Amino acid sequence: MSNLPVAPPAFDASVKPRAERGPDVGASCALVFLELVAVAVIVVLWPFLDHFDLDPASDNETVSLWRYLPALGGVAVVAGVAAVIAARARATVTAVSQGSTAVLIALAFFAGAALQSHEDERNRPVPAPTGPVGCRSGGDNSECARYGG
Repeated sequence: MSNLPVAPPAFDASVKPRAERGPDVGASCALVFLELVAVAVIVVLWPFLDHFDLDPASDNETVSLWRYLPALGGVAVVAGVAAVIAARARATVTAVSQGSTAVLIALAFFAGAALQSHEDERNRPVPAPTGPVGCRSGGDNSECARYGG
């Protein structure tokens, strides 16, 4: 064994330092809180204020989710972008929490779109029949228009 001094390792640019855990957790908590506030405003407060009316004689129209879903989708996109930025900065807690939040909000977006699409389909008026209705001579089903006769 020699007592010669050993040079420190050379700088390796390929190794990126991880973000410190404290600021990472703080940023994660702050972003999740802001996104929860945004979702609460979009889902609860905005429709309430949009349809708040003290006049009992006014027309009560149904609430359509199509007005609010783009804003909800925007929050999901912002959370996804924040997850990508946090992953590039090696802030693992923020990246995981933002990725999870983006997925949950996107699921709520698609569930709302499916619900509103189903509601729109259910409320669509049935078109009036164009051909003859009922049986022509009172015979069997082969003569009835609704059975292809």
